[in-house]
Amino acid sequence: MKKLIYIIIALSIALAACEKTLDFPFEYKQPKLVLNCTLSPTDQIKFTLSRSMHALDSKNIVFISDADVVIFEDDKPLQVAPVQIAIGHYFTRYIPKAGHTYKFQISKEGFETIEAEAKIAGPTTINSLSGKIKGEDGIYNGYFDVNLNFNDNPDEENYYIVYATNEFPPEMEEYYGYELDLECNDIYVNYSHEGRILYFADEIMSNGNYTIKFQAYDYKDIYGSYYEIEYYNYNGNEGENITEDPEIEDLPFYREFEYRLIVHVASINKDYYQYLKSFDLYNENEGNPFAEPTLVKTNVKNGLGILGSISEVTDTLKFVIKNPYLEEEK
Repeated sequence: MKKLIYIIIALSIALAACEKTLDFPFEYKQPKLVLNCTLSPTDQIKFTLSRSMHALDSKNIVFISDADVVIFEDDKPLQVAPVQIAIGHYFTRYIPKAGHTYKFQISKEGFETIEAEAKIAGPTTINSLSGKIKGEDGIYNGYFDVNLNFNDNPDEENYYIVYATNEFPPEMEEYYGYELDLECNDIYVNYSHEGRILYFADEIMSNGNYTIKFQAYDYKDIYGSYYEIEYYNYNGNEGENITEDPEIEDLPFYREFEYRLIVHVASINKDYYQYLKSFDLYNENEGNPFAEPTLVKTNVKNGLGILGSISEVTDTLKFVIKNPYLEEEK
């Protein structure tokens, strides 16, 4: 037994003597400022500012505060100073205008000054919008078939995104405000990695307009597993129950309600289109050891990130949704 112990000790000493310190060839690069902003002619200018991450950094984003920001409209400085509402989150009360070009100049001690520029395209026009519930006999199953036709200026290079949101009656307000999942069989149409945005270039269009057919899916089963009757028996301000539990049959939407499917069509700038495409390719290749490294598009000089622009129009489809469980009970 003693011999075995001596052998183990000897092997441990020998192995320890064989240890080597390996130097990994990680070159430390000076971090860069990262700008993320999407300009819209219907909203105030808002953006985030962070710094690039090194391979050995933690995964937490490091936001940058107290940066010096100057915003130009057609090369003229705006007489508004961005306000920081949280660390690295800035906004101004200024609403940019379609057809104008905006440039950001941002400086912060310890970083190179960055610049980015974007022009806001004018909105398109929706010519027609139609749709139907895809369920059998018009019974709601969450799926809608949608046909959309909109204008495209054939003399310009244009890029678009399409997405859909929903809207319910006021007594069901906790259900709406989110984007629906979309499916499209058009080979020229790209998907966002979350499947809720379609985006494409006008190279697929002719005659100054385009028709796109897609399916919109609302994943919430409002009569089933997502239904919370407690919501209707709760005083949000007081935090107390204010009535006895109501019967589900007494709720205003139990038998039927009006469902509104809102289709959004937005003109975007080329840089934002390329950013979306490269970002989705990056997500597709993540974790694939055989995929070539994907660089996400940036239009920020001396830095990283994206200054995009979006100018959208909307139209609404209305459906009367009947409770499918009532049909099953019959």
